[in-house]
Amino acid sequence: MGLEQYWDNAANTLVALVTTYGLRVVGAIIVLVAGWWSSSLLQTFVVRLCERSARVDRTITLFLANGARYTVLVLTFSAVLSTFGIATTSFIAVLGALGIAIGLALQGTLSNFAAGIMLVLFRPFHIGDRIETANVGGNVCEINLFFTEIDGDDNARIIIPNGKLWGEIVKVPSRNETERVELKFTRPLSDDLQIAIARVSEIVSHDKRVAQMAQIGVDSVTDANYVLVARLWAPRRDAMQVHFDVNRAVIEEFQHRAPNREEARAAD
Repeated sequence: MGLEQYWDNAANTLVALVTTYGLRVVGAIIVLVAGWWSSSLLQTFVVRLCERSARVDRTITLFLANGARYTVLVLTFSAVLSTFGIATTSFIAVLGALGIAIGLALQGTLSNFAAGIMLVLFRPFHIGDRIETANVGGNVCEINLFFTEIDGDDNARIIIPNGKLWGEIVKVPSRNETERVELKFTRPLSDDLQIAIARVSEIVSHDKRVAQMAQIGVDSVTDANYVLVARLWAPRRDAMQVHFDVNRAVIEEFQHRAPNREEARAAD
């Protein structure tokens, strides 16, 4: 009889627990699913809303969208705790103390987070800009709170912590429309310097993409050769092709006129 009463009490207790907490578990699951779905929906809505205005930079758009999503997720988690009768105020106090301990252990991560906020607020560069830092370079494709993603020159995705971008020197070449192109040509000491300069200047002047010839002169001299350097300005989108085309034109010019010079010396 005592054993039967024990099992009856256990069964009644189990039914009470299932009745009391079972509905809460179902409600918590519903709240989690609804919160997760709402956060994604709100994120998409913020992105579309910001994209309607050309004045809103995509960096700000992603920052606001992610902020809205995480805010909904935090509120959802608080609602789930309230469903089980857990006081969120005391939980937040414990979470704050835990956050201090975690913050001391993750100083580098928090510095990246702070740097991400500074990058979003001051926007030293934008999505689509080309940046160069820490011996890497590429086009910015996304700026997150902790790291920035760029596509390198070899089309490889490069992840850079925001602390490196905010605390180090960052070169942003794409901010200016023109780029300086530097060309170097090695010539023998027997080659006339003024004629060589005139030939290079003439070839550069024929290229309509060149905005300006900045400088031209001798860069260095050895026992047998001298190096002629020409610095010119070209549109950034054409700079590399201008570099290739002018180099080729100068080489062809020197090769074409070299036999004539040798023939003149033989005639003398």
